[in-house]
Amino acid sequence: MADFRTHLTGGALVSAAAAFASYGQGLSDAAETQALFAVGTAASLLPDIDADDSTPLRAVFDIAGISLGFLAAFAFAERFGVLELVGIWAGTWLAVRWPLRMVIARFTVHRGIWHSLLMALVLALGAGIVADRWMGVGPGLAWLVTGFVLLGYVMHLVLDELASVDLLGRQIKASFGSALKPASLRAWPGSLVLLALGVLLLGLTPDPGALFRLLDRLSLDAGGLAAHWPRW
Repeated sequence: MADFRTHLTGGALVSAAAAFASYGQGLSDAAETQALFAVGTAASLLPDIDADDSTPLRAVFDIAGISLGFLAAFAFAERFGVLELVGIWAGTWLAVRWPLRMVIARFTVHRGIWHSLLMALVLALGAGIVADRWMGVGPGLAWLVTGFVLLGYVMHLVLDELASVDLLGRQIKASFGSALKPASLRAWPGSLVLLALGVLLLGLTPDPGALFRLLDRLSLDAGGLAAHWPRW
């Protein structure tokens, strides 16, 4: 597998290229472009949270705890004072930083369900829904968030697969095919749950019209996709 530095560098490079493209096409302003770059880079570290104790694992839960803590605190901003809000933020961060991390480390297997395209899609859709419904960024930007999470996550899987091929020695390591896979057959119950969750999330996504307009700007035909898009 590729190391932390390779994943961080690769994720940052592909996210930067996509962010510049978004800005150049007028899809995001300067502040939104910087946020999208950060989202894509962070997503490129997500697959390795299934490692029992790794730098990406600690970094992801630190960032997630801090971010969720702020969201939780501001949800009660009109009901509590500053000290109480700081307590909510710190409590959320600590809960995510240690107990939640230990639970995930206990019940996940490295290169299992987290290293799959199905997980990438589910997390990307979930991120877009959170951006739209909880952060109120609007459908267009929410779909960009979805795309950047998917891009960063898949970049990680691609780098892991490339690291499984020794071109100089003309060998393919035993880990080849364990990262860039549609779903985890070893963890098929979890994969079925993810598939059902993905279908559910598709119906809860932001206005798909924004996605179809984006695809049209990229000269991609979205007619068939629009005709079969689920809405719950």
